[in-house]
Amino acid sequence: MSALDKTLILFLLGVLLFASPLVDWWSRPGMPWYLPYLLWGGLIGLGILIQLGRGRHDL
Repeated sequence: MSALDKTLILFLLGVLLFASPLVDWWSRPGMPWYLPYLLWGGLIGLGILIQLGRGRHDL
């Protein structure tokens, strides 16, 4: 799987988490206040892993 495919999958995961009915799940009153930050941090961490997996000279 190419890095572009992985990046596209990461983007679609972000859209699923932050622009879908799942927003109602993680923004309920009973959920911890830091849950959106954990979700964003997870997406950023996955993006970093994708970038580290690419070779230094990949374009």
